[in-house]
Amino acid sequence: MKTFQVLLVANAKQFFRERAALFWTFIFPIFFILIFGAVFSGEDDIKFNVGLVLEDDSPIAQNFSAALEQIPAFELNLGERGVEMQALEDGDRRAVIVVNSGFGESITLGQVTNIDVYYDPTQTSSKQVLLPIIQRVTDNFDRALAGSTPLIQLSEQTLQSHDLRAIDYLVPGILAMSLMQLGLFAVAPIVVDRENKVLKRLGATPLRRSTMIMSTVVFNLIIAMMQTALIVIIARLVFHVPVLGNWFYLIGFIIIGTLTFLAMGYMLSAFAKNQQTLMPLIMFVQFPMMFLSGIFFPTEMMPGFMRPIMDAMPLTYLADSIRQIMVDSQPLHAQLFSNPHLLNLIVLGGWFIVCLVLAVRFFKWE
Repeated sequence: MKTFQVLLVANAKQFFRERAALFWTFIFPIFFILIFGAVFSGEDDIKFNVGLVLEDDSPIAQNFSAALEQIPAFELNLGERGVEMQALEDGDRRAVIVVNSGFGESITLGQVTNIDVYYDPTQTSSKQVLLPIIQRVTDNFDRALAGSTPLIQLSEQTLQSHDLRAIDYLVPGILAMSLMQLGLFAVAPIVVDRENKVLKRLGATPLRRSTMIMSTVVFNLIIAMMQTALIVIIARLVFHVPVLGNWFYLIGFIIIGTLTFLAMGYMLSAFAKNQQTLMPLIMFVQFPMMFLSGIFFPTEMMPGFMRPIMDAMPLTYLADSIRQIMVDSQPLHAQLFSNPHLLNLIVLGGWFIVCLVLAVRFFKWE
């Protein structure tokens, strides 16, 4: 135990001596929060799964349905209210449009009537892209029916009672990105030690290699917790970003996310001869995950051929669960299990096991 403590302190001293490590771990994510907060506090290949509930069977309601079907960005799903609302809660729909009973009759009598639109406010694309499209279709249909007298009003209904902003959506993504960077860059000192023959000399001592690895892992878990606390506190104090979900769930995913990317970092270090070859490998893995994991840009904005890549990336699933926990967003993927976090946990666990096996198989101490 004394050896473990000595190694833990040594890791801490080495970490805090590295200005680059301090920058990427603490300053870089805070910089992102401040930039995106300043911006967000105040169509090509886009597809939205939209549910349509027709509780009115009049010809006018049918014509409105036909107008929605003409929108290329919509994948329209006609169904009952309960089924479509459940699909929205499960993340299978981006919005549900409800044409209420008596819609056609009210318009025929010249009376103003509502069309209800239910959506998830944590999906930024719904508010910024989807709702304006629905509003435009409704306005055009209204003008075709009544001319200059508006008869149809769009009533927006959210799944949440909380007023969420874009920065509330972005902070969980920034946190997930920071954990990814921590895990990937944490192995750089080991590659340097291997290059400088330090690991070879340590191998001649009674020190067990497992003890050295465990000290590194535990130290980075401690840093991950400090990093999480710093990001959440800054986001809360400066931009009033809430944490609506279970803190134990959040801590659990912080741990599994850190372990997954640590294992990925060790795997990459197994194929790097020195620090100069390690950095390009990390950048090659890091940047696609940063921009293709849906942490900054809505998934609907990505070209169709890139979405399978996004679905294969572990950062996608870590950010999804953190977002669900922090801002109570709907799941990014269709749910196969009753617990919305189970799919994300399985994918992250799979990445952890695969990376760990490859790291153990190919890692060289000399």
